[in-house]
Amino acid sequence: MTIVVSRPVVRTAPYWVSTEEIADDLRTRHPNHPKLNLWLRMLGHTGVRTRPWVAPLAETGARVGVGERSRAAYEGARLLAVDAARESLRAAGLDAGEVDCLVTTHTTSWTVPGLDVDLIRLLGLRPDVSRVGLTTVACAGGAHALVQAARFVRARPGSRVLVVAAEALSTLYHPRNLTLQSVLYGGLFGDAGGAVVVSDADADADRRTYGGLLEVAGTWEFVLPDSQDAYWGVIDQDGLLFDSGPEARRAAGRVVPHLDAWLDGQPVEWAAVHPGGPGIITGTVAGLGLDPDTDGTHSLASLAHGNLGGVALLDVLARTLEPGLPKGDGIAVAFGPGFTTTALRLRAVAGAADPAADPAP
Repeated sequence: MTIVVSRPVVRTAPYWVSTEEIADDLRTRHPNHPKLNLWLRMLGHTGVRTRPWVAPLAETGARVGVGERSRAAYEGARLLAVDAARESLRAAGLDAGEVDCLVTTHTTSWTVPGLDVDLIRLLGLRPDVSRVGLTTVACAGGAHALVQAARFVRARPGSRVLVVAAEALSTLYHPRNLTLQSVLYGGLFGDAGGAVVVSDADADADRRTYGGLLEVAGTWEFVLPDSQDAYWGVIDQDGLLFDSGPEARRAAGRVVPHLDAWLDGQPVEWAAVHPGGPGIITGTVAGLGLDPDTDGTHSLASLAHGNLGGVALLDVLARTLEPGLPKGDGIAVAFGPGFTTTALRLRAVAGAADPAADPAP
């Protein structure tokens, strides 16, 4: 069986907020805070220059309470998810009624029913479509959703899976309650939706691969032992909060030997690494035996426009495919709170024709 993945479609939120604008806002609100300038310098070192938000800076900062923040986050993320999903189906030449399974990942607001149920209605999917709703994998969401999609296709040859990720991480911006975490994580993240189609290339009678460009050659999931204090998120009366401990600086490096063991000498000629930060990108790329100055460029370019959480890896994959299909075997790897890791071995589909590379005249 040949499980293939289409070119990811990513839709970013409409309001771009620069790091300088966030710094100015926080200085206006807290002109005498003794640590603010230090924390803003740390924010400047995250590699993020600007980030897309579902609402302007002033409106985002004015929201108060978990209810208001959660509703705004979900409504914004849902719009982005629908837009990305519709475009992904269109680009793949797939009708909504042909989708056999929907895998969603969305962490930034607690909503029941969730994104999966809403998308069935809004996209016109079949009411009997299988659903896999991921709600706590956070930054590893895109990779984890791809793994679940590949497993579904393998279990049901000939099936077609729509993967949709959406996050509105601007809800982490809490300018009133100033802490190191609120400055760093409030300014690190951006809002986006992403979608991709995963299908079985071998089972199609007419040889349609639904835009399949990359073959899934293997998958891997790993929870780093004793890493629960690396990254975590909580909800309190102000909304969603994200935090990290000292283990966060070491966790990705501790994972690399386990990742190498899973690869077991299989070649890695390119990498799409979750843009959690410059150190995570360069350390992971170097740990895979690649050159961080060249093989980490797509991840660093994605990070410069904000860490998109569960959508981020899809964004890196889309950027990786922009110059054309990558040569040889590669790997996509994402990290999430816990500290969790999800990875996929990928290679270009032989003879694949990328519809995005030759637009109609």
